[in-house]
Formats: sequence, C-alpha cells, structure tokens
Amino acid sequence: MRLAERFVLETMARTPQEANGAAVLEALAKELGELRHVRVITTTLGGGRFSVLPMADAAHLNDTRQVPAWFSKLVQVEDIRRELRIGMGSRQIGSVILLGYAGDELAEVWEESKNLAGIALAFNIAVAAILYFALGRVLQPLTSLAKGLQELERGQFQHRLVRPGVPELADIAGRFNALAERLAGAKADNERLTRRLITVQDDERRHIANELHDEIGPCLFGLKANIASLEQLVDQRAHPSADRMRDRIAALGDISDQIQMLNRRLLSRIRPMALGHVPLAELVSGLVADFERVDAHPRISLSVGSVAPSYGDSIDLTVYRCIQEGITNAKRHSEAQAINVRLAEQLVNRSGPDDAEQGAFALKITVEDDGSGFPPGKPWGFGLTGMDERVRALGGTLRIVERAEGGTRLEVAIPLDDNRRQVAFADHSETGSRQQ
Repeated sequence: MRLAERFVLETMARTPQEANGAAVLEALAKELGELRHVRVITTTLGGGRFSVLPMADAAHLNDTRQVPAWFSKLVQVEDIRRELRIGMGSRQIGSVILLGYAGDELAEVWEESKNLAGIALAFNIAVAAILYFALGRVLQPLTSLAKGLQELERGQFQHRLVRPGVPELADIAGRFNALAERLAGAKADNERLTRRLITVQDDERRHIANELHDEIGPCLFGLKANIASLEQLVDQRAHPSADRMRDRIAALGDISDQIQMLNRRLLSRIRPMALGHVPLAELVSGLVADFERVDAHPRISLSVGSVAPSYGDSIDLTVYRCIQEGITNAKRHSEAQAINVRLAEQLVNRSGPDDAEQGAFALKITVEDDGSGFPPGKPWGFGLTGMDERVRALGGTLRIVERAEGGTRLEVAIPLDDNRRQVAFADHSETGSRQQ
C-alpha cells in the first residue's frame, strides 16, 4: 500500500499540469494495474469510474476459488482501503482508491503449503520406512526371543535361537540356547526316572501277580481238594454229627470259592495274566470280549490298526488300563448306547530344533460314546487321575473332549521312541520266524 501510494504521488508530480484530467487518471490506472496485492479504482469528479485491469481481477478470483474456505478463514486478513485525492494545479480532477487485497498472496501461500505438505509427507514416510527397517533389524532378535520363550512355556525345550549379528543380542541368544539345552536335559532325566519308576512298579506288580498265581493258586486248589475229600469221608461213614460236619465242609467250600474269586480279581487288577504272553491286539480284544460277556449293553466296537505285538510292559499295561477305564466310565456314567474303541499307531508332528516339523509315531487310543457327555468342570475320579498320571509319566497326553454330536471322547496319545518301535517289530518278526 505504501509503495502504491508513493507511486501515485510520484506519477502525478511528473504529469504536465495542462493535461486532460480523465486521460491522466486512466493512464494512471493502467500503470498501477501490475502491482501485486493492491487493487486500484480511479474516479473522476463527474462520477466516471475506471476499473483497473478487469482480466487480472478475474484471474485473481479464479485463483481464490481454488483455495479451501477453511484455509482462507485461517489466514485471511482485513482489507486496507486508502483514498488519494488527485488535483492538477488548483483544481481537483478525481480520486484514486487503493484497496489492499491478500487474495493473491493467499493463493500463493496455499500452493506453497500444499507443496510443503507433500514434501513433509514424503519425508515422514521415508523416515518411517528407515525406522521400520532399522528398528526391525534390532527388534527381530527380540521377537525371536519372545517366540522362543513361548515355545519353552509350551514345553518345547528343543527350540533354539539363531545368533544375531549384534553382540549383545547374540549373547542373549546364546544364553537362551544354553537354558533350553539344560531344560531339555532335565526333562529327559525326569522322563527316564519316571519310566524307571513305572518299570519298577510294573516289575513289582508282576512279581506279586506271579506270587498270587503260583503260590496262593495251588494252595487254594489243595484246600478245595481236601474239602472234597473230607466230604467223601463224611458220606462214607455214619456219624451222629455227620450233618453238622457237612455244613462245616460246605461253609469251608464257600470260603475257598470266595478266596479264589478274590485272588482272581486281585490278579486282574494288579496285572492281566495274558500281558506279555499274547500280542497287544489280542489282549485288547480279550478285554472288550470280557466286557461284552458280562453285559452286552451297550454295544462295543473295536478297531485295531497297525500296532506292534508289544511295546513293553509299561506301555502295554497303560494301553490296557486306559481302554479298561474308558469303557468302564462309559458304561457306568454316560448311559450310552454304543461305545467305539480305536487303537492304532499314527504319525504326528513335532517341532525340531530349527522350528521345522518332524514326523514321529505315537500310539493313539480313542474311546468314544454317544451318551450324556462329561459335565464341564466335573472333577476327575481316582481312575482318570491315575490313568492321566501314568500316561504323562510316559510323555503322553490324555484329553476328555465333548463330541459335537453328543457324548464323550477319551483321547490318549503315547509317544513311541523310534528305537523302541523298531525293536518291538523286530522282536515280533523273530518270534514269528521261530514259530514257523
């Protein structure tokens, strides 16, 4: 505004005094038309008015229309208006009105703001990308460490971390691998001790069963034979107290029968006599046949897949007890109409040291029924608890699952050591060759 004002004054000072007033004002308006941020209106005393460069004003209006209203409101300033009275000599010929207008600058500021916003956005994206890759390289080992800790929490002690290039993180990874190795060793030791404990228990059970069978069995047989002999002697000789003697002999016979039944029950509970003498499939089939012989309801179906004749007394007895307990619970509590039993080796996946999945064999036992189901939250009885402890001691898992179609499914998985599995099948092959 100051520049335009001085420009008007200097121009009028150089204008001849005899010049035509209207022509002077029109020429003045044209000369002032190139000024930025200033709009010029010239007036004459006769009321004539000349608008300066209307095409430039139209272009200005088009520019300001491209500026958003919120931006215009944010930076808009009040227009400034000044009026200069123009005279030549002693007479006044008109006025020059100067209007300070920020529209031109507003459009330029908007364009610059958009350019700066684009540059700032690109810069921020570049900085974010750099930080992402830089921090990702630093945080990736920490992410691997968190994943490794989750694997340890799940009991996967064979998990190992790759040593990163950062020395501090490489030391952490090394300590993690050492910890995982120690935990794996402790777990292996516990499993060996537990298996040894189960083996000792099974050996003791076998010894007790043999004692009951080999010692008490013949004694009971001799007792019953002597009772029969006494009964024959009483029948051969007349005696006043013969009837009382017969009653005592019959009572002794009943007692011996009860002792014999109790002995058989103890033998069956401690250790099935067929265990170790018949293949595992036949042992399980005999167990199912015993249940059906006692009570034909509910219907029991058995499916035995590819299994070795024996996996050792510990696993064979565990399989026998799991199926026995599963059928007993289904018959006693579920009111089922049908019970399905499946036994087979299956290939399962396990995580290796390099997070790759490796194949391993497990003996899978499934006992499912179509009964009322297992109430959620119901505590396990002694049978299920003891069975679960025995399965876990062998490194396996036991689950009770509600079937979608109704009923309960008992799932047991016992991992098979590759060497044990090969020895089991090899022993069976040698036995078959000898029998042939």
